[in-house]
Amino acid sequence: MYACACAWQVTCEYRMEKGACVPVRVHTVVISIQHSDDVTTQQLRKDLMDKVVTAVIPRQYIDSQTVFHLQPSGRFVIGGPQVTVILSHT
Repeated sequence: MYACACAWQVTCEYRMEKGACVPVRVHTVVISIQHSDDVTTQQLRKDLMDKVVTAVIPRQYIDSQTVFHLQPSGRFVIGGPQVTVILSHT
């Protein structure tokens, strides 16, 4: 159903408290994951929210202004080395 190729980013807001960075809230969550052809984007986004976001990020850091970009590019069926391009300049 889901493959290994994925990318994610979580942007958090912090405050300084007695010299320590203390997390205040999650501002943005971005997750993209490779998947099989039979998975719809709608189901994938639901699974990412239910099985990843809510399972990993403590509820107290999510608020009504948290932005979620779950599978923002849509379908990601083909991944891995056959689609990865690395350019180098000498």
